[in-house]
Amino acid sequence: MLPSGRFPVMVVAHRGFSGSAPENTMIAFKKGMEAGSDMIELDVRLSKDGEVAVIHDESLERTTSGKGRVIDLTLDELKKLDAGSKFHSSFSGERIPALREVLQLTYGQILVNIELKKGDYGRWTIFDLADRALREVEKVGMVDRVLFSSFDPSVLERLVKVNARIPVAYLYNKPWNFPREVTEGRPFLTLNCRKTVLTRENISRAHQEGIRIGVYTLNTEEEMERFIDLKVDAIITDYPDRLIKILKKKY
Repeated sequence: MLPSGRFPVMVVAHRGFSGSAPENTMIAFKKGMEAGSDMIELDVRLSKDGEVAVIHDESLERTTSGKGRVIDLTLDELKKLDAGSKFHSSFSGERIPALREVLQLTYGQILVNIELKKGDYGRWTIFDLADRALREVEKVGMVDRVLFSSFDPSVLERLVKVNARIPVAYLYNKPWNFPREVTEGRPFLTLNCRKTVLTRENISRAHQEGIRIGVYTLNTEEEMERFIDLKVDAIITDYPDRLIKILKKKY
């Protein structure tokens, strides 16, 4: 079980403080930590040489100066790309980090949510991604400080079989009423859900079943206020500073 945050609702910086810096970069993670977040969330994929790279999309065009797919470049090749200028020219020169770099940055400072991204990994699979990401986490001694999440329940089940201490969260974006529909027979203690599928009723039922509920991605104060009142356990946001300001007023 992960430690609790400062407030009843955990503040999770989505891809770092991605409202003020290029997503999934070291500067975004540093800013998320400086803002006072309880946790940073990031996305990982495999590179051509089987390294764990921190990037959301399967393709490079949206966030970097590169073209094509992440899986078609080695980590060294990925790290030569500009991952900052698409956000703003002042971030020119920001790079795609390796997972190990982010873990070294965050060690002893903040909790980390690692989302395992689905995709075409060529000769590898998402299970290889999970194994390699877990290996990096174990190397730095952060098993009790990391939450693994995915839209693929089978890879989360695999992780728990490999290391029973690993907390996992199922990412879920379909309507549901009872947590047993989603969690029965599976090792999920947390559901991170799209905001449109959550209601006061299913959040309450989840809590009765011992399931924690996170919600993504909330960026307006109105949405944040609403889901705090609905008693979610974590809010994933591009603007952790806004959420912290609200929570300080409430608590």
